[in-house]
Amino acid sequence: MTKGMIMSGELLLGSFIYISGFFVLLFQWKHILNILLSFEILMLGIVFSFLLTWGLFSSDYSLMMVIVVFGVCEASLGLSLLVSLIRVHGNDYVSSLSLHKL
Repeated sequence: MTKGMIMSGELLLGSFIYISGFFVLLFQWKHILNILLSFEILMLGIVFSFLLTWGLFSSDYSLMMVIVVFGVCEASLGLSLLVSLIRVHGNDYVSSLSLHKL
């Protein structure tokens, strides 16, 4: 197998993960937890595509570590906001978030 065939397969798998995360975001948007999980699937698709294609050309993974750290920070910030939202409103429905209630 050539590098081009391997890279296209990895990009195809990463794109499939990203598109499936986008469809989860599109169709399962009633709960905030589902939205956060779909964001994590999107981040996983991006990291998977970059990691496997970047690994074929370079052995320097410092950029990948920065992307993974941003993904972890996004996940922890989202979960902390979800916990505080559930404490205030009592549920995690997107419909309970309204600017008119403020």
